[in-house]
Amino acid sequence: MPPRPLHHQLFLSRNIIITEKTDMHLVWSKNRIFLKPIPRFLLDPDFWTHHLLCSSASKEMLEGSDDDYAYACVKRHELVACGLGFLFSYAALVSHESDFHIAQREYLIPEDASWLAWKCLVRQLLEQHSYHAVNKRYWYGELRLSRIDKIYRLTQPQCLLRGYSSSYYHYSDFFNDEVGPIASFTVYVAVVLAAMQVGLSTDRLSSSSVFQDVSWGFTVFAIIAPPAAFLAVFLVFVVSFASSWSHTRYHENKRYRHMGVLHKM
Repeated sequence: MPPRPLHHQLFLSRNIIITEKTDMHLVWSKNRIFLKPIPRFLLDPDFWTHHLLCSSASKEMLEGSDDDYAYACVKRHELVACGLGFLFSYAALVSHESDFHIAQREYLIPEDASWLAWKCLVRQLLEQHSYHAVNKRYWYGELRLSRIDKIYRLTQPQCLLRGYSSSYYHYSDFFNDEVGPIASFTVYVAVVLAAMQVGLSTDRLSSSSVFQDVSWGFTVFAIIAPPAAFLAVFLVFVVSFASSWSHTRYHENKRYRHMGVLHKM
């Protein structure tokens, strides 16, 4: 499904966040959507001719054997697929003139571009468009960050803590997201315990051994589960904090070594 136009993103109360990371383009989280601005060179036909498309002219520019040229063409084909997919995503994002003005206001499109030139570009993209010609990433349009995080945590062991991209920039956000569901679950448990207590006060249920066993088991569960869940969240926070601190220190030391200075704590 193609991404929805920019005016519809604003209708959904999403803030447009500029990112220069291509892997975050069209990723959304809560009331934000991350968009990478269109690089000016992708709108230049000469750039595509000399640096992306394989032709006789580009063969003269590439030094080496025919095998090297073939390898370079394969790599260029991958870049072309990514570039076409990226522009195709903007063909959907900027579908109306209002979207075009929003894009220029948010610095997503060069300010010297015109609406007529943009329509001409989109027309060419749509006339020659084929899903097989674009990178598979752009087949899926908008992606939910929390869903990608879960997939990465389950499939990439090194991303167990941070996921695809850490969505917690403040510790309060982490605790709000993790403790909130536990608090709601604790309230539900309290309601169930109150109902069981009422049930045990009735003649019909007080004489039921099955109900008494279930009540006993759920009472033990209610005593153990909430503290265990809070403890698990705290342990995850401690491990995440230690990992983040270690990561920061590593890159800090690497930066100081590159600068040739001795960093003392």
